[in-house]
Amino acid sequence: MKFAHYTLILGLLLFVECCLFSQTQTIRENSKWGIKENNAFIIPAVYDTIFGFDSTNSVCLACFKITQASSSKFIKTTRTYYSCNYLNKQAQRLIIRNVKGDTSSLFSLQKSTVNNYLLNQDLFTVNSKGQKNLVKKNFKQFTFNGYAEIIQSEDRNLFYTQIVNDADVTVSGIVNSMERDLIPYNYSIVKINTDDSLIIACSAGIHSNAEDVVYDFEGRKKEASYRHIDQATKHFLIHKIFEPKEYYVFYNLDTKEEVHFTADELKLYKQDEILVRIKKDWYLYNLLTNTKKPFKSS
Repeated sequence: MKFAHYTLILGLLLFVECCLFSQTQTIRENSKWGIKENNAFIIPAVYDTIFGFDSTNSVCLACFKITQASSSKFIKTTRTYYSCNYLNKQAQRLIIRNVKGDTSSLFSLQKSTVNNYLLNQDLFTVNSKGQKNLVKKNFKQFTFNGYAEIIQSEDRNLFYTQIVNDADVTVSGIVNSMERDLIPYNYSIVKINTDDSLIIACSAGIHSNAEDVVYDFEGRKKEASYRHIDQATKHFLIHKIFEPKEYYVFYNLDTKEEVHFTADELKLYKQDEILVRIKKDWYLYNLLTNTKKPFKSS
């Protein structure tokens, strides 16, 4: 009886799943691709390739194949690429506008293009003319300044960004939801500690003999050090030393005391507790008491 009940429930779940995922279908017709919903085309079959709607059924990607011939004195070659439209279920195209007022509705197909819009998030990254901006799934443009890279951080109001500076070097910073530069573009890596509302900015590889800096979420400088700051909490700086061998230094900002610690990997956990990996084993380490205990994720 229990088995029959289980089979009935499983059948109902499969039926519901089938119905949910059969609402839209990619269809090939006359060697072209489109999308149907309830047996009617909502995206016409005029595209050379098409990627289906995201999990919210808001955005799909439809592309035309373009082949260009190029030749030199010695050899003739052809180049093939895809030019794409982001479309909603009304077959309306996404149009991107930059700060200068230029608009674009055609986008190149790159390695990360499909994954960017398929992610189960309200915002996705769109690359237009070599500049990336964030767009909402309802096609409302969220950022306009254009970046080499932009990713929403662990805090939904802050965004990791990268630009290419005048020296042709990619540098990292952070902007807020109003696109105000919060952390200047002086760093190679920026990290966020959401528990303590801190931003850790590393200058390695960008400037010689420059400081690593800890900022708060208002962009105010809290701490700085010429030693590499790997992580930071409200009460500690966690330095990583690379030579002559790798180890960590836990620096207590209140007592000015240091503890040297050897580990293969380190992650923030919460407040003044961190996770450390020694060989294959993980431990929960309390920075205040300098004690560790085995850690197993639930």
